[in-house]
Amino acid sequence: MENNVDKALAFAREAAMGTPGSIRDVADYLLNEGTGIRSLTMGQVAARTYTSKSTLVRFAQMAGYTGWTAYRRDFLVSATNLENSRTTKVAVDVNHPFERATAHGEVIASLARIHQLAVQEVERAVSSELLDQCAQALLQARNVVVLAVMQNRSRGQVFASNLGLMGILCHVPASDEAIALGRQLRTGDCVVAISYSGDLSHMPLNVVKTLSEKGITVIALTNSERSQLSELADYTLGFAPLEHLHDKVGAFYSGACTSFALDLLYASCYAKQYEQSASSRNEVLQGLEGLIPRDFSHV
Repeated sequence: MENNVDKALAFAREAAMGTPGSIRDVADYLLNEGTGIRSLTMGQVAARTYTSKSTLVRFAQMAGYTGWTAYRRDFLVSATNLENSRTTKVAVDVNHPFERATAHGEVIASLARIHQLAVQEVERAVSSELLDQCAQALLQARNVVVLAVMQNRSRGQVFASNLGLMGILCHVPASDEAIALGRQLRTGDCVVAISYSGDLSHMPLNVVKTLSEKGITVIALTNSERSQLSELADYTLGFAPLEHLHDKVGAFYSGACTSFALDLLYASCYAKQYEQSASSRNEVLQGLEGLIPRDFSHV
């Protein structure tokens, strides 16, 4: 018989698979943040899910609880058990890999394990067939656009730079440029959308739905196949959601996953037209002779 702890987590998982709306938004956040909600007030959870306290109460009652406090208590127990089992398996806490007095040697070892874990998770989740399809979509596209925010936008710029050396023009618009650029895209173009949580409520990611409806090919890099982003995407390069959204030292795990997935996309494109890619790269670097640091041309 299912106990209350199991019931709390099971309901969140079930709700996350349901019809888009405020209840699903709460479930998505809980599953992503896990034990991170321990430090949040009810009002903070409501704010971060763009809902209200009354929605949280309704969520808890739908799960069979009298209110949010009772639901939160059992959910935290279940989330703690789940995260402890994951931490034991990977031998590192991806959210808090070190503490105040941790020796530098231990910090190095912890971050190294996180990067190794990230590579393993992406390798496990991305099949050769999927990678081939994504590379084909990128190579056939007339225009390639990367949509991302903050650090992921910087990672997208590195990806765009790599594609540029192959002769593929790739744009990484700022938030206020996304709508205008999106209007110029047509069927046959390709968008790479990066969001760890798969949330599409913020610029520039909130244009993904419109672009998908226009027939633009969408490649998603996200942590889950149940997110808003992955449901709209034609192809999803996903990885296990091991990292909290907010309660963490840094985005070490998700950042490493994203960077490796982007490297895989670039490498796959390069490999599919190796001679042409090598020729284009050499031509671009020769054209930039004297304009870029010498060490960059040998990367």
